[in-house]
Amino acid sequence: MIEEIQKLNGFIVIDKPQGPTSHQVDYWVRQILGTEKVGHIGTLDPNVTGVLVMAIGKAVRLIDVVHEKPKEYVGVMRFHSDISEEEVREVFRKFTTRIYQLPPVRSAVSRKVRIKTIYELDMIEKKDKIVLFHVKCESGTYIRTLCTDIGYVSGKGGQMVDLRRISTGPFKEDIAITLQDLQAYVDLAKEGKDELFRSHFLDMTYAFIDYPKIVAKKSAVENIAHGSDLYVGGVKLIDGNFQKGDRVCVLSEDNELLGTGIARCDSSNLFMKVVDFDHIFVEAKHGKGDVVRDREKDVQRPGQQVHRNIRDAAHGPDSRTGRGRKETGPQIAPNRVRKLQNKTGVHRRPGSH
Repeated sequence: MIEEIQKLNGFIVIDKPQGPTSHQVDYWVRQILGTEKVGHIGTLDPNVTGVLVMAIGKAVRLIDVVHEKPKEYVGVMRFHSDISEEEVREVFRKFTTRIYQLPPVRSAVSRKVRIKTIYELDMIEKKDKIVLFHVKCESGTYIRTLCTDIGYVSGKGGQMVDLRRISTGPFKEDIAITLQDLQAYVDLAKEGKDELFRSHFLDMTYAFIDYPKIVAKKSAVENIAHGSDLYVGGVKLIDGNFQKGDRVCVLSEDNELLGTGIARCDSSNLFMKVVDFDHIFVEAKHGKGDVVRDREKDVQRPGQQVHRNIRDAAHGPDSRTGRGRKETGPQIAPNRVRKLQNKTGVHRRPGSH
């Protein structure tokens, strides 16, 4: 069973305790699952608790996609002077908009002013100078800085006391488990009792639960696996509305995640190229040399390496650019070139271009 766990691709939501860093949690999850392909989505400070989404296997390539989603927190802040409930609500309303933020001195990003959006900011409870609040914000918002800025604008001064993340996109607090739970579930799975582990392991498609989806025809799947984008002829059906520039999820007819990318047209008016992929997860079934790619990586086509071998054998590795090629002819014996030609079926006269 442990071999099956190591081959899984998806997510586990950890309820991070207070104390360890997010990278320490990464390490512990790697040790528990016995796999190196583990990464977290959205770093939490050591003193912050709550939802820490762990990407496993191929899902690590979706970290940047999930990280784009809004985050929600419940926190406690203390004002330095007495403040009424109405004053708190008023200053919270002022911050429920796009705001400027300067990251703290000790942060993982460059210290430049950034614009972030606060979608919701509500007071849950107030006692004296202590306020319990809920905030839904754009990814990358520093809540500690937000509390300091709220205190400054209110004229009372203030600071964050405690913070807990309750959601990252579709990953909510109610599906989070502790590290101790994860260890126990894996131990049970090793004994053949994997129900608890599988009930908390989320498929890669879970990351796109609130995204518009496109189902591709079977005839388009192999082309996508070889690096092709999705064109209108390969679309079988659409679930949800989207506009040009939106991120969409592409599935097979068997509900397998093929990839994700940016829509190049509106769902109401499909035209030519529909999706420009930046992540492809389906593997090619035919053809040597094919590789699954991210947009940043080159796609190696069938036979491409064979032609390179013939070229390099006949002219040397720099023959494509002309650098280093000697006028005296092939760099290796002609019979070696003929053997390569017979083996691959590619015929080229030695010395030709």
